[in-house]
Amino acid sequence: MNRHIRLDEKLAVLQESDTFRKWRSLDDRRVCVLCDRVISGRMIDVWEDKRGTFHLHCPTAGCSATPRDWFCHGPCSARPKTSKSERPTLGFRAVPA
Repeated sequence: MNRHIRLDEKLAVLQESDTFRKWRSLDDRRVCVLCDRVISGRMIDVWEDKRGTFHLHCPTAGCSATPRDWFCHGPCSARPKTSKSERPTLGFRAVPA
């Protein structure tokens, strides 16, 4: 059975589930590029499916946006992406021929 996430759980879920941007508080704001609305963490529709997966959706009726469609409104930090040079190499090194 699906369940909506309570407000007191929401920040932790946003911090864990939004792989695009960091959440410092439920008052952090984003702009949804699909519906052009400014939303806060408090407004985001968050629910957990029966497998334990969290789903985050824009609160605007009819808008299908997810975190990839939300951009910072004001100060905000993007999550760093790992470049190939930063990825672990497992100790293997190329040997010249």
